[in-house]
Amino acid sequence: MSENVSESPEIPEAKLQAFIQPIAFVILIAIVLSLLTLQYYAGIQEQDPTYTPPDISPIPENPDDPGGIAWGAVLNMLFYVTLAFIGGLVVLVIIKKGFMQLLVYFFAAMMGFSWFVFGLFYGVVVLIEGLNMFWALFPTLLQDWIENFFEWNLRIGSQQVFIIEVLLYVFALLLGLLGTISFGIQSFDKIWFRNVMMIFFGAMIGSMLAIHLGLLTTFFILIGLSLYDIYAVFRGPLKGIIDHGRETAEQLENNMNLQDDIEYEKVPLLPALPVYSTPLINIGLGDFAFFSMLISASVVIGNKLATPVPLIAALVGLFVGAYYTFRFLKKERALPGLPLPIFGGIGCLILGIIISAPSLELIIALFN
Repeated sequence: MSENVSESPEIPEAKLQAFIQPIAFVILIAIVLSLLTLQYYAGIQEQDPTYTPPDISPIPENPDDPGGIAWGAVLNMLFYVTLAFIGGLVVLVIIKKGFMQLLVYFFAAMMGFSWFVFGLFYGVVVLIEGLNMFWALFPTLLQDWIENFFEWNLRIGSQQVFIIEVLLYVFALLLGLLGTISFGIQSFDKIWFRNVMMIFFGAMIGSMLAIHLGLLTTFFILIGLSLYDIYAVFRGPLKGIIDHGRETAEQLENNMNLQDDIEYEKVPLLPALPVYSTPLINIGLGDFAFFSMLISASVVIGNKLATPVPLIAALVGLFVGAYYTFRFLKKERALPGLPLPIFGGIGCLILGIIISAPSLELIIALFN
């Protein structure tokens, strides 16, 4: 993450608010989506006890082999870190060559496709769980009458209604279109729309990864990418991207009024990159995604242990880490956004697990 403006006595409090608020929204949305998704899968398993949620790990954790879970988690971590390094290097080369429009098209297409997929998946989850919660409000006698009248029920496992499927695809296509369009927004007077899309996207991808990856893989990925984030910002490809953006932005900085957002009508935001942008601060989409990934993993653990303690502990650690990241940010123009919140969150989460789990065997079972 990086800041957009130089220091001013009146800015730090506003900047802290601009930094914490979107993170809080991302985390809140991730918690809600994670709870709904877990409830959705629990409903399916009530109908089919042999059902297990799909595993999207590039290298599955194999509990049947000695050390197979840990080995799979390490390989998955290396896969994602390598992918991040190669992706950052390619983006830097494209920026240096001046092919920014190509980058815009690529990320716009990627964002549009991702929003379409998320729209389908979370559309089903929210629709079914929303109907279930609404259905539970009716008295049993009224439920029986409605079921007999319509000859179908609204619970998981009921017959699919064609019109609902069509509406889901229309909804997903609309989200995909909005996700693509959001990359064409390059001015601060309309940037709120793109920022909202970034917040929801970060929450959705983080929640989906945490629930559909092994827990050990999730933690290894978070640790590995946090360490890589330090390298990327200070020595690696991200440093080059930040420096390039800073040089471009500083050309207009002297003509801008720090106290008047209206002056920020047109700012070179490196619009090809997925970044949450305000006049005070920039936050990378990766920060949103991995913050929500950590919190969603704590929701999964809390669900297994039947206690909110791991979630609360992870929230405390993450926000403390985010706060101290902001404090250091006042002295640096750019800082890695992952290490302090992620390490703080994982450390407190481990403490929460130890408090909540009555035995070492139960703790080990969480990761099997």
